[in-house]
Amino acid sequence: MKLKTDHIVVAADSLQQGIDYIKQQLGVEVPMGGIHPSMGTHNALMQLADDLFFEIIAINPDSLSNSDLQIDQPRWFSLDNPLLQQQLKRQPQLLTWVVNSDNIQQDISQGIYRQTNSRLVERNNLSWDFAMPDDGGLIAEGLIPYVLQWHNSHPAANMLNRGCCLKQIVIHHPHPQWIEKLLTEIGAIELVRIKPLNKNQSGYLAVELNTPKGVVVLETMRGAL
Repeated sequence: MKLKTDHIVVAADSLQQGIDYIKQQLGVEVPMGGIHPSMGTHNALMQLADDLFFEIIAINPDSLSNSDLQIDQPRWFSLDNPLLQQQLKRQPQLLTWVVNSDNIQQDISQGIYRQTNSRLVERNNLSWDFAMPDDGGLIAEGLIPYVLQWHNSHPAANMLNRGCCLKQIVIHHPHPQWIEKLLTEIGAIELVRIKPLNKNQSGYLAVELNTPKGVVVLETMRGAL
């Protein structure tokens, strides 16, 4: 079982809010992507490498007002969570990360991924399997990545590169052995660094990016959603 880092996910209350925020943070404007009809979301995307990308995701307002675009399942990335929605109204935030599998059915039989189910997602000429909990929630508050499997060639190859690349992903946690165990069970331990925190501190995810503004660190919110 070999997993690879696939993409980094920032969530926003609106897509334009997210694009403006990342432009302020990284010094680049992330191009518009497309919509996910089955998930009620849309995104903006930029390449970090040929097989790695950066995503800004938000609820598609048309899915709330247009009956043809309404969905019959929870949105992914915990975007239906009222507490997260309140946080995103204040400011976009790094949410989680996603890994790429070449055998997702095998992977979701391992470790914490047993709490997820894989579903087919399609957009234009792209299709992929994406595994998530039935309620659409994050995995371990976003510290553990979602897993997907592309049915096509990797879409990052066709995305614009704005001069940003991933330096490293760091998980900060008061119980590092627990995080190490979870990541080892799913085969993702080599993709991140783990740094211990004091027992009274909340864990969080940090993504370090090389950007036109230098090294920029994006961090998830502290505390549970």
